[in-house]
Amino acid sequence: MKEALLTLNTLYFLFGATLYMGTMWVLRFFLYPTWRSLTPDNVQAHFGVPTILATRFFTVVVPPMFVTAIVLVWQEWGSWYVALSAVCLAGITVLTWVGQLNIIPVNKRIRGGQFDGPAGLTALLIRWMRLNDIRFVGSTVTWAAIVWYVAAKGDLAGALS
Repeated sequence: MKEALLTLNTLYFLFGATLYMGTMWVLRFFLYPTWRSLTPDNVQAHFGVPTILATRFFTVVVPPMFVTAIVLVWQEWGSWYVALSAVCLAGITVLTWVGQLNIIPVNKRIRGGQFDGPAGLTALLIRWMRLNDIRFVGSTVTWAAIVWYVAAKGDLAGALS
């Protein structure tokens, strides 16, 4: 039973890391290019609503990831797997720090129209994208660490039975 719970714990982190990385990849490769055409008139529909929805979603998904990452570190203390677990914990910590302290304030300024015309909006969007480039790299590293961990651990199906 304990092994099954630890496996489910690991799979939850994998689930969250995959969602996070996927979101960052979609932003970087599919949405950034379209945001060159955002204006003060259309920014709410194409930026405001998606950022509100993403914030709500990740506010539910991320807190359990902290718990699962701590459990991973605790579970692997004394083995080499602790390094991968620590990367997972550090990754979700950095991603959250960048998001909460740096990106959310920019989101609020953009959604609130707190910029000086199109040039001010462009400057904020460029700042926002650069900050999210940090999360792009961080989420990819975090995802790679949990995938490496899962692959190295081996028989997950057996652990659940």
